[in-house]
Amino acid sequence: MSNRSLILAFICFGIISNIHAQGLVFDEPVKLGSAINSSAEEIMPLISPDGMHLYFTRAFHKENIGGEFAGMDIWVAERDEKGQWKEATNRLNSLNNRDNNAVIGLRADSKVVYMLNSYSNKRGVAFSKKLNGKWGAPEIIEVPGIAKMDFIGFYMNPTYDVLLISMKGDKSYGNEDLYVSLKNSRGQWQPPVNLGATINTSGFEISPYLSADGKKLYFASDGHGGYGDADIFVAERLYDSWTVWSKPRNLGTPINSSKFDAYFSIANDSTAVLASNRSDDLSDIYVSRIAGQQKDNQKELTKSLIQEARSLLAEIRGEGNKKEYFIEFEYESEEINEEEKTKLSNLVKDLNYQQYAKINLLSFANEKESAALHEKRLHKIVNYLKLSGINESKIHVNESNKNMTQGAATALFDAKYGVLIIVSNN
Repeated sequence: MSNRSLILAFICFGIISNIHAQGLVFDEPVKLGSAINSSAEEIMPLISPDGMHLYFTRAFHKENIGGEFAGMDIWVAERDEKGQWKEATNRLNSLNNRDNNAVIGLRADSKVVYMLNSYSNKRGVAFSKKLNGKWGAPEIIEVPGIAKMDFIGFYMNPTYDVLLISMKGDKSYGNEDLYVSLKNSRGQWQPPVNLGATINTSGFEISPYLSADGKKLYFASDGHGGYGDADIFVAERLYDSWTVWSKPRNLGTPINSSKFDAYFSIANDSTAVLASNRSDDLSDIYVSRIAGQQKDNQKELTKSLIQEARSLLAEIRGEGNKKEYFIEFEYESEEINEEEKTKLSNLVKDLNYQQYAKINLLSFANEKESAALHEKRLHKIVNYLKLSGINESKIHVNESNKNMTQGAATALFDAKYGVLIIVSNN
């Protein structure tokens, strides 16, 4: 029993199928008027949670602090009683200086802005509080492990506990990658963690934005293919992990163009803003409305997922001698009944009389069951095998997050949900 390993390959049927089955549909983006856009460059738009203020960054503008060829300034526009944007201003007390200034997040009550730290020699983030209608002096937020590179970007969520970072760090796959820094229980920011190869590529990933529920990541990239210089993508965070994501989906036309499209965010679950140079050499700010949701062809999706599962099973079954055991579970249950315990007991007896190298576990779950339940079932099987004598140091977990509907599962197995155990001697 010395040459054994345990590999868990997760095939979660239906739990996350809706991630790929539907997406938001957007109206044609409209370039905002002269109150917002100018002959200079406008980028990094961010609407306040109440939708009444639009913050953005303006470069190459003669009214910037320090003049046209100094750094970038923060500008803000306010809506009037008719919902129209008033003329933007950069007269924001001490928020602007001769360096590159930008708002990278807003607290839910709009009384705190988070910004690039352009106010000290340290790389990172700053914040300012609004008191009596005026912004106070910026204060520095200590975040360890931020790379000292020329190109860096941030997004701070409204609850001030998630900081997304675009930078070229030690763990980057190429140019700028997306990272996340979280607070620990003592309120201290932790060193950034790379979001992983599903999100990051050898190209650049920039302008991260997190949906209000913390589940969807919007970002721009030139490494996932697309229509032009940079396209806007969305990916879903899986299993409450920051390194496990659905495959990024291109938002497509009309949001993306053949030019540079980035800095996407959504306000009030209805209005989207972005920066694009689709109509000029320099970027301007555009606004779009959410028109609804679009569903993919479920039949074609199911066919594709069946093929993926078959390919994975063929790979696992491809070499050497194999034995298979399927442990079934009742709907919405994590308990192993007596009949299935007998199967497991027979499996353990078989393992005592044969040489083997791997035990692969693949989980099949009903689409209405939660990911947490799916994981509990796997843990039940794993713990049973450990207690039966499998050396824990020989257990290797390799999570392969496939997804499929229950109907697709029944195309491969008679059982609708459970854990398939494949024992091999290679």
